Amino acid sequence: MAPYYPKDSPETWPIGDVLPPQTPHGISVSLPTWDSVVQWMRREQCLLGIIKTGYPRFRIHRSIEKLQQAVLSRLKTTDAGCMIFASTACATRCREFMIKETSSDRIETVSFYLPSPLPVGVSWEDARWVQFGGVVFPIELQPKAMAYWTQSGDGISSRHAEYAMSALGYLIAVNEKCPSLCLDVTLHTSSCDFQPIESGKTAKTFLRSFIAERATSRVGLIAAHDVFLFSTGMSAIYSVSRALRSLNVEREDCVAIYGFPYAETVKAIEMTRWSTVILHGHGTTEELDQLEADLANGQRLTTLFCEFPSNPQLKSPDLRRLRRLADRYGFVIACDETIGTFVNVDLLPYVDVIMTSLTKSFSGASDVMGGSVIINPNSAHHDPIYAALASAWEDIMFPLDAITLARNCTDLVARVRKSSATAETLAHLLDAHPSVERVNYPSLVESRRLYEECRRPGGGYGFLISIVFRTPGAAVQFYDNLHVPKGPSLGANFTLAIPYAQIAHPWELEWAARYDVPAHLVRISVGLEEREELRRVVEAALACIV
Repeated sequence: MAPYYPKDSPETWPIGDVLPPQTPHGISVSLPTWDSVVQWMRREQCLLGIIKTGYPRFRIHRSIEKLQQAVLSRLKTTDAGCMIFASTACATRCREFMIKETSSDRIETVSFYLPSPLPVGVSWEDARWVQFGGVVFPIELQPKAMAYWTQSGDGISSRHAEYAMSALGYLIAVNEKCPSLCLDVTLHTSSCDFQPIESGKTAKTFLRSFIAERATSRVGLIAAHDVFLFSTGMSAIYSVSRALRSLNVEREDCVAIYGFPYAETVKAIEMTRWSTVILHGHGTTEELDQLEADLANGQRLTTLFCEFPSNPQLKSPDLRRLRRLADRYGFVIACDETIGTFVNVDLLPYVDVIMTSLTKSFSGASDVMGGSVIINPNSAHHDPIYAALASAWEDIMFPLDAITLARNCTDLVARVRKSSATAETLAHLLDAHPSVERVNYPSLVESRRLYEECRRPGGGYGFLISIVFRTPGAAVQFYDNLHVPKGPSLGANFTLAIPYAQIAHPWELEWAARYDVPAHLVRISVGLEEREELRRVVEAALACIV
């Protein structure tokens, strides 16, 4: 299926429709009014039958739900929930998390795989990709299971689930507590009629090389072997945190988060069981001064996580100063550059690890998930970080997901340049309106100088804008009358708007507001529609504010 590109004029889709439209693996959902966002986050009954999909870490895809139900049916289990993962290792981490959170002794890990010898006509490559791991638990523990699914990014992809489902009748199920015990024997072992699958090796090799080439820095080349692929961006962050924690298991260690990160990033880092996690959530000079003073007074810091720029404030951290501190005190800087993009910014002079959600602008088509990690070859910490990450890394990006990503990313540079140029125009238009208190955009916020230090020659300021209106009512009127696609995610080929705090921090609005993310902030991810058409619809929405 070819990647989705929008028409010249933006469109708004009915509530609950998958975005992009008519896409089996679309990762967003249409929430065209402010009320629909609030109602969906509360899971109000009026929307439960309407919402057809959602961002995959928050709303499990129907193909995965079908596999979950089939697994429970195979195991003849009632009053239970089930989560499906691409590997037994992922499932085991989920089980361990749930046990720590609940102390329950009724959480089981089950592995599904083809028995040996393989059925006629089935290759080892096919056998590898039909296997998966499941976690079965009492149904009342579903919220804890969903928390792990959301925060770890380890869940199976919808394409992978469909392929596994096609082979389920041929798989044996084994309880990991007792690997010698097969849980059932209702198998069709004489032959298999599910389709063989491409290995995805060519696509993955291309992706690693493509990422290395795009991220190559003025301070040196990146080799493809320093690029790791993950099934989601959140899985990349969680894996980096686990790898860095594994280097320091014998001592009490502290990790810092500088700036206000994406909501689930903090939770993924906390799941790694660092001794202390410190949030310097404003990302100000004063907080950086305090961090430096704490380090000078003996605080030990293992890792500092940050985003460049942050989502949704679009603030840029002082990476030059952070690098000096990291060199002086021996900590690692791990930076999420998803919003900045390889096209616009060069972070390798300052950071040790770069994490990216390939789901966003890298793909653009919003029909596949993925993540990547680059280990800076010039980092003094390169070898131990590389070894720690490689020792736990699994090649579990499903081949069809890799092939889709490889197809989608080829025009990355042109797409990012166009959306960045349009976004800059819209940011200035919005900033001049009397109903707008401020526009968060890298070229308009106080940290512009810090962004410029990392901006590539010819690079732009990115595709993401967030608008803080003077009144909540103005934000609602603007959003409801903004005729663009509206729903979660960002970096799509099509423009995508959302009241960010309402969907990312619905139960902690006051807390988020303390970090400059007020309840009436509207975030716009600018797409590839024609600039003048987007200007027209933004002006029309502004005109509706009374």
